Amino acid sequence: MVKKIASPIFCLLLAVLLGLISTALATDKRDFSGLYTLKEKTKDPQVQKGEVWTLRVIQTPAAIEVTRIGEGHQNVNKFPLDGSEGPYVSPGGPTGTCKAQFKSKYLILDTFVTTRPQANGPAVQMHTRERWELSPDTKTLKIRSDVDFPQFTGTLNGFQVVEPWSEIYIRN
Repeated sequence: MVKKIASPIFCLLLAVLLGLISTALATDKRDFSGLYTLKEKTKDPQVQKGEVWTLRVIQTPAAIEVTRIGEGHQNVNKFPLDGSEGPYVSPGGPTGTCKAQFKSKYLILDTFVTTRPQANGPAVQMHTRERWELSPDTKTLKIRSDVDFPQFTGTLNGFQVVEPWSEIYIRN
């Protein structure tokens, strides 16, 4: 039996195709590292009109470190990218856990914080999900934030306690 060896042209085309596929997969995980300034917001409960907010992001293969700076205060959290949860401290002080993951062209940041809205009331878990999207030229970062309360799923009858909001940042 005679074995047929693939032609050099076929091998070259296969190598090019594999290179294009790996490049396409790599671009799904954009590098969000940089310093950004808040340009526009919609219904963000933490940012008042006229305030200057900046966002410093350091991305490594293992984690995304996010520093939010506004009104003289700074809040730093490191979101693991390996599926594990890391410690999280909210800007208001309550603590919880956080994690990050890439989904298609988005970076998803999840935080879970337990808080007491009323001094003598029960503890409530709050889940915040941020969907980050970089523009094709990587100069604009759009963040959409949604908040839900996992322990009340179904009992709120679809009532949205905290409205979603969006922020648009410009890379410095």
